[in-house]
Amino acid sequence: MNRNLRKNIFAVLRTIILTQLSFMAIAQTAAPPPANQPPPNADMRVASVLKKIGYKYEITKLGNFKLDFALPDKRGHWVYVSSRTEKFEGYETRKIWAYVYKSKDLLSADLANKLLMDNVPQKAGAFELSKTPEGDGYHVVYSVKIDADAGPKAFKAAVRLVLLTADEKEKELTKKDDF
Repeated sequence: MNRNLRKNIFAVLRTIILTQLSFMAIAQTAAPPPANQPPPNADMRVASVLKKIGYKYEITKLGNFKLDFALPDKRGHWVYVSSRTEKFEGYETRKIWAYVYKSKDLLSADLANKLLMDNVPQKAGAFELSKTPEGDGYHVVYSVKIDADAGPKAFKAAVRLVLLTADEKEKELTKKDDF
């Protein structure tokens, strides 16, 4: 076998091996955590306070905490607690939210103005509009931002405020129980 042919074969084999190693590394980092461990981006401070309150939860793929509540009139609602926090001048907050409404299109001016006006009497929090994660429409959520290290009493109050406000607004706007 001539020397150039050997070099070419070696170069091809090296490329194949490096490519396989790269794919193995990518697959390892993309693998979900074991079933008994939360995703690495889940903030365990949230788990700790939820445990103290006695709330059951599941952790989403994004590391957020999903709480499922049963309400009167055979209604239910999910409340989400973000693991991601935001900081401003040393103050760290986290978002607690619940879905209220979903639309394929932007809200009508009347509905958008109604939600803005409905924000005025809120004790804390506000109605927000954002694109769906899938990009196929828009969600209205009701959210409250609290201290990232809020204790059980403040945390429970914020969750209840989000739960009751979001469910009431969903019932008012849609007469359904989708969220």
